[in-house]
This record gives sequence, structure tokens and C-alpha cells, in this order.
Amino acid sequence: MKLQVFIPIFNNMKKPLQSYMNNLLKDEIELLFGEGSQVVVNFIKYSTNNKCFTIDCKLLTTNPELCVDSYPVGLDHLVLESWKYMGIKKNINITHSIDVK
Repeated sequence: MKLQVFIPIFNNMKKPLQSYMNNLLKDEIELLFGEGSQVVVNFIKYSTNNKCFTIDCKLLTTNPELCVDSYPVGLDHLVLESWKYMGIKKNINITHSIDVK
């Protein structure tokens, strides 16, 4: 029963999480991954096996050479910071991919 309450809430968290990263953390994204880079949140789902939420996101970069040193650790840090800013205390697992914008 408790899980059913959380699922609709976290499905609606995808857009605010993505908006926070791309607007409020824009300077950090551009510093780490190149000017004009963005993060797209594909989905947020609850994993019953791991008992945590899985956030799947894609980094759209404009400078792949710059990402060699900062991906994936930099993206993980941005997602974790955004998740904490949203005020959610649940554990997360991050899956990600990278593509050229």
C-alpha cells in the first residue's frame, strides 16, 4: 500500500528534477560538459529488488573531449545534488548514458 502512494509522486518528479539540473545547475553542467550541454531525465522508477529509486538520465554534451575527465562522476554528483535539493530522503540508483547534442 505504501508503495502505491509514492509511485505517482515520483513519476511527477521527473520534470522538476530535470528543470532544476538544467536551469539552476546550468553553470556547473557547462563547466563539466561544455557550453549548451543538458541533462535529460528519462524516468524515475522504484526498484523493489534494491528498495530504492532508479533515476535514468542522458547527458547531451556539446564537447565530448571535455567529458573524458568529468563523466560519469560529475553527472552522478549533479543528480545526487538535485535529488537532495528536491527534499527527497529516499536512496537512489543512477543509470546514465551520454550522447552528442
